[in-house]
Amino acid sequence: MIRSTPRFPTTQATPFAAYFGNSQLFAVQPGVRVTDALAFASDYLACAAATAYESADNATPEFRQLARTVIHQIEAAKALVDASLAGLDQDEEPPATSA
Repeated sequence: MIRSTPRFPTTQATPFAAYFGNSQLFAVQPGVRVTDALAFASDYLACAAATAYESADNATPEFRQLARTVIHQIEAAKALVDASLAGLDQDEEPPATSA
């Protein structure tokens, strides 16, 4: 019996930021496991949240609420990424065997 290796979802090439005429300077590379990409995205969002918290704490009163709004958006995005990652990890667990 031939067993095929499980196919895990991977990223597709996705350019972002710094567009120069007909070329992008930065891009998500294709073929990265989605679970790894989501884990990095969660880390990036945690860093962005820390930066936003610091900005909110040091903002003038009229801009403090705006900075806190950014924090809320980052936290929501991080929760979605973390929930997606948890769901993918659950799908990758091998089925339980009965003893």
